[in-house]
Amino acid sequence: MASSRSEGSSASSRRTSPSPIPYRVGPLEYQPAVACRCGSKAARWILWSPDNPGRRYFKCADARSGGCDFFAWVDGPTSSFLREVLNDLWDEVWKLRREKA
Repeated sequence: MASSRSEGSSASSRRTSPSPIPYRVGPLEYQPAVACRCGSKAARWILWSPDNPGRRYFKCADARSGGCDFFAWVDGPTSSFLREVLNDLWDEVWKLRREKA
């Protein structure tokens, strides 16, 4: 499997595309709750940047509307091998979706 970076995929396209994998639960439907600095339940998201594909994190659910700056990783860092596999899979999923459309 060729590296997604060697095929010229654009990192910026990953940041503007929706997740290739739908959330199984909403960002606030996890347990046990993790509270952010302002006392609200932090939302759990999945990051799909080239450096952290599929890595989950907590962020204040009200961050865009004046909440706090709370941020914490759920998962530890991924290995370079796993990062390459996830990035290649991301590219293939979007390639197949474009072909289908």
